[in-house]
Amino acid sequence: MKTLSAVLMLTTMATLAFCQEDEHIYDGVDYRWYWNSNLGIVVPDDDIRLNEANVIDLRVGKHFNENWGMEFEVMRDEYDFDIDFDLKHYSAAFNVMYTNHDPLWKPYFLAGVGGIYADSRFPETQDTDLIVNFAVGGSWYFTGNGVRIRAEARLRLDTNNSDLPGQDGFGDGQFTIGILVPIGD
Repeated sequence: MKTLSAVLMLTTMATLAFCQEDEHIYDGVDYRWYWNSNLGIVVPDDDIRLNEANVIDLRVGKHFNENWGMEFEVMRDEYDFDIDFDLKHYSAAFNVMYTNHDPLWKPYFLAGVGGIYADSRFPETQDTDLIVNFAVGGSWYFTGNGVRIRAEARLRLDTNNSDLPGQDGFGDGQFTIGILVPIGD
């Protein structure tokens, strides 16, 4: 019985020590670099009336003061239009974020600029254009050491006007969910 009590006491003390060690992460700004991977859908604007596309993006970022942060992002999406049209977009963007670190869910606003490359198989065309992103989102703590779940709703604007389906200077909605993992201690 003494062994069981000792094990319970050590487990409790280790749990309290772990919680106290990570307590500062939940209270304020985590200034470590992080990587973030997201999956979701792109809902095309009303002009193109197409099926949703699958999207994946990868980001690396860092907060540099109490509210402001930056991210570098690469993204890929793909439309099939139910006719094997095979339109893909690839983009790279630089984002600036304003985050409220007071609540546990850390809401943020994001604005970004970059380039988007469109590649379609039929008709075979490739084009590169300017892209502008505006988003709102939030992140919630998932495990210790600052790992968070991240959800985002985004408006993606580009300057493409090629008269192809899905390529007319559009403003698509993008909805993603992913995981944010700090790098280092």
